[in-house]
Amino acid sequence: MDRAAFLARVEEYHRAGWRLALINVTTVLSTEADMPGVFEIAWAFARGGGFETIREQIEPGATVPSISEFFGAAFLYENEIRELFGINVTGIGVDLKGQLYKTATRVPFSHAAVKARLEATRAAAVKHS
Repeated sequence: MDRAAFLARVEEYHRAGWRLALINVTTVLSTEADMPGVFEIAWAFARGGGFETIREQIEPGATVPSISEFFGAAFLYENEIRELFGINVTGIGVDLKGQLYKTATRVPFSHAAVKARLEATRAAAVKHS
């Protein structure tokens, strides 16, 4: 991710009167057993009837800049991204320091957690067949 280009584009949306519609993250697993995969992040902006999205694929361990400087409500999405996916979002306007969610699994949508759930589901299906 080109941090400067990304933030410049987000700032353009802000200055042009767009609103932040959503930020979504998806865990994309690799088909190779020894590779974790990536995260796909989508930042969606709306204005009038228009809707535009910035999509980035982020490697595990990569850092993503906060956009809460431009869109204050982004802090909720960004805290969620950090807690549920383990993605390091830097510069969050209101950093809840891991206190947004209480989950049984730490970072429940990390690649390791998703793979473990899939393997458990497969094992249970084999056991019951």
